Amino acid sequence: MWRKLGLMTLLSMSGYLYAADIALTMRAEKRSTVIVNGETLSIHKAITRINVGDQITIVLNYHNKSQDDAYNVHIDNPIPAGTRFILGSGFGKEAVFLVSYDGGITYEEDFKIHNTPVTHVRWQFENLAGNAQGEVGFQLQVERADHKLLR
Repeated sequence: MWRKLGLMTLLSMSGYLYAADIALTMRAEKRSTVIVNGETLSIHKAITRINVGDQITIVLNYHNKSQDDAYNVHIDNPIPAGTRFILGSGFGKEAVFLVSYDGGITYEEDFKIHNTPVTHVRWQFENLAGNAQGEVGFQLQVERADHKLLR
């Protein structure tokens, strides 16, 4: 699914690498409205078509499949060309969410407004317990018709 979405996610760890067995999966969703029994509801649906102006949510599920804790785990994701990261949209329990404006060289908290776009996002876990699982994510705005999300 990573190739289909045109997104690349990197998992890096420092410390005891031999003890960690961390799996990642990714999905992309778009908010849609449906009418159920006359009531309009907002739901997230898997992406089948993307248009300029759409806001999409990228969700990464992680699972430490090892019984052992993993330390200093980073999940990094570049922002695809033709899209823009929506400031303040990063989420994930027990992770510090950071953004990069320089191609992933340095990261900082997502509370400053820069004149340059966010190029990468990162979730940083000090300790990921054995068998821990959860999800992290962020939102993108599609800005150009030549985006690479579904190619």
